[in-house]
Amino acid sequence: MNKLLLASTSPTRKKILINAKINFIYKTPLINEEKEKKKLIKSKTPEEICQTLAKQKATKTSLKYPSYFVLGVDTCLIYKKNFLSKPKSRKAARQLLIILNGKEHKIYSSLCVSKNGKQIWNYNDEAILKIRKLTKIEILRYINNLELKKIQTSGLYQIEDVGITLFEKIKGSYFTILGLPLLPLLNFLKTKKILI
Repeated sequence: MNKLLLASTSPTRKKILINAKINFIYKTPLINEEKEKKKLIKSKTPEEICQTLAKQKATKTSLKYPSYFVLGVDTCLIYKKNFLSKPKSRKAARQLLIILNGKEHKIYSSLCVSKNGKQIWNYNDEAILKIRKLTKIEILRYINNLELKKIQTSGLYQIEDVGITLFEKIKGSYFTILGLPLLPLLNFLKTKKILI
């Protein structure tokens, strides 16, 4: 059987693969994501940034682990065609939630699988979400109840948890929102005999 390596330290992505009974190992991607993002943001759309980062994570990591199929993933929040990064503090999380309050926005996820430095598969998906109109007190209560580490690793809202209460409407795949479009990945893994 072929081997899968997840080039991500995301606890949510690991949990999705574990729950699907996929055998894999995980490693930190071998790119400086923030540095790459700063370079890309000047000339690329948010979708292109996601695609490029997923490809870099998979391809560069696969050079170090050539016997593995390496899965690189990137997910971004897009509002009015702008790339919104994960908040680094509670204050930044509150400001982001105020911006998105009552608004529709998009989550875009890009997957890339590489082997020995070559991309062999990719997939992109998006979901449209609308946050319901929240009061200032609801926003403060929500932000204060989140763990800062979870905000920094999983983003502003954890839809699999209390974050679901923020939304008025969601169109798209639950797994795309979590940051790992699972069904297309499962189909690919079956073709490569990684999942039997």
